[in-house]
Amino acid sequence: MSRGTFALVMIAIAALVLLAMWLGWRGRARRHTEFAEHGDALVGMVLATFPRVSYVSTTRVGAPLDRLSIPGLQFKGFADLTLRADGATIAVTGEPEVHLPVERLIGSGVASRRVGKAVERDGLSLLQWRAADGTEIESSFRFSQAAEQLRFADTVAQIIPAGTALPTSGPQTHSTSHTTQEDA
Repeated sequence: MSRGTFALVMIAIAALVLLAMWLGWRGRARRHTEFAEHGDALVGMVLATFPRVSYVSTTRVGAPLDRLSIPGLQFKGFADLTLRADGATIAVTGEPEVHLPVERLIGSGVASRRVGKAVERDGLSLLQWRAADGTEIESSFRFSQAAEQLRFADTVAQIIPAGTALPTSGPQTHSTSHTTQEDA
C-alpha cells in the first residue's frame, strides 16, 4: 500500500469516528430534551452572583459520570451563576440561559469528581434540582476561592423551600459538610 493510499484510509477512518461521535452526541441531546429548563426569566431579588465560575457538567443524582446533554448546559465552560429569591439562573458562555424556579431547587452539595473533572476532596459545588419529570439532577461548578464555594452553599440553603432538601446519596455527594478546598 502506498503512502497516499494509507493516508486516505486513515483520513476516512478518522472521519467515520468523528461522524459517529457527532451522531452519538446529537442522539444524547435529543434524548435529554425533556430536561430542558429554559423557563421564563427570574425577577426575584438577587441574593448572590458568581461571575465567570467554571461550569463542569450536569448529571443525574447518583450518576456522576453520566453527562446529561441539556440545552444550555451541554458544554463545559465559564458561566454566570445568579441566585435569586425565586430561583437560579445559569448562563454558560455561548449557550442559552437556564432558569430554575425555586420550587425545582432541592439543595446544594460538594463532590470530588464529575464527568469531565476530578479535583481534591469536596472541590466541586453542586446545585441540585428536579427536572419537570421529577428526575433529580446536579449541575457542578468549580469556584476559584473557597469562600465563594461556601457563600454559594449558604445562599442555596436560604432559597430552597423547607423540606425539599435532597438527602445524602453516597460518598461523592453530600449536603451537610461545608469542607472547602483549603480544608482538603
